[in-house]
Amino acid sequence: MISAITNTSALAAKTALNRNQSSLAANLQRLSTGKRINSGKDDPAGLISSEQLSLEIRSLEAQSRALRRADANANVTEGHTRQLSSLMADLNGLVVSSANQAGMSDAEIEANQMQADSIVNSIRRFTSDAVTSLGGISMSGDGNVEVEAMLNSAASAAASLATGGANDLRSGNLEAAQTAISGAITNVATARGRIGTFQKDDLQPRYNSNQVAITNLTEARSMIVDTDFAVETGNLTRNTILVHSNMKTLQIAQQQAGTVLNLLSPL
Repeated sequence: MISAITNTSALAAKTALNRNQSSLAANLQRLSTGKRINSGKDDPAGLISSEQLSLEIRSLEAQSRALRRADANANVTEGHTRQLSSLMADLNGLVVSSANQAGMSDAEIEANQMQADSIVNSIRRFTSDAVTSLGGISMSGDGNVEVEAMLNSAASAAASLATGGANDLRSGNLEAAQTAISGAITNVATARGRIGTFQKDDLQPRYNSNQVAITNLTEARSMIVDTDFAVETGNLTRNTILVHSNMKTLQIAQQQAGTVLNLLSPL
């Protein structure tokens, strides 16, 4: 119907044009931002799901950072205990050397004792540092307590070899000294093994599991939120064609109204 009062064809064309221009603007926004959901109206349910996934991801990332810190702290403790192992080995060498009294003078044994005193002081210091660093590690069960007890026991055994101790190298109790330092070495080695086991069988598997979960959740969120460029590019092309078609249709409809006015002009 052609009417000079109401141009229904033009109204229909204008409505279609507005709708397709809105869709075209949405296509351009999604392509420019890389996001399918840029506001709640784009997909309310999808937005809720993506936010829940984001919360889970952030929680796992926080847990992973905590695990990395715990692993770093365990490395610090391992560094201290490694030094303890080295010092214990040096102290054991002095005991073995002093046991060979037939080939050593009193002055040489005295020199060994002075060196032993220095080593024992270092053992005390590294033991204190190792025990303090355990505060940054949360081993399962009574792991922390057990490791601390092993280190303190080793330090006490080593201290018995210091001047005035029960196993002073000049006391002649070298067999007891050998037994004490051997037990100390075993305790330190066991403590190191306990820390290494915690890192290998607890921290690392938990961290790896978190990383896999983060990857999977991120992929799930991406499927909801991110733009599918192939689909969106196709929609962009479609809506561009429709907008051009709507503009042409609107132009024709307006020309029809002009034709009616030309028919009425002689009146």
